[in-house]
Amino acid sequence: MMMMMMRRNVCCQVLRFEDNRLTVLGDGQFSSYANLQEIYLARNRLELIEATALRGLYSLQILDLEANQLSAVPATSLRAVASSLRLLNLKNNPIRRLDVDSLSSLTRLEDVRQFSTASCFRLSK
Repeated sequence: MMMMMMRRNVCCQVLRFEDNRLTVLGDGQFSSYANLQEIYLARNRLELIEATALRGLYSLQILDLEANQLSAVPATSLRAVASSLRLLNLKNNPIRRLDVDSLSSLTRLEDVRQFSTASCFRLSK
């Protein structure tokens, strides 16, 4: 199931869409939500975040993808939020590969929660 949102300018800062059956975040999915600062998509069935799904989210600070079906960090998607993202939650995903280079463009990233444990590591600058 692909997340469908109305295409209009919406002035909200927090999007909570947990506990649904989303499988894909499509290209330009959030293009009408430029003011978003926090997105919570935990406990869905996300397998894919397309390359431009997060395009235009220049204020996004928190991206919660906990408990989905992601097997890799969506590096191309994360480039769109590289200058603003501070927390990335990837816990409880079947991630097979975490490429440090894929996170290197996230210049403000302070906290990454990863894999199937509750552990958290901090990135140093």
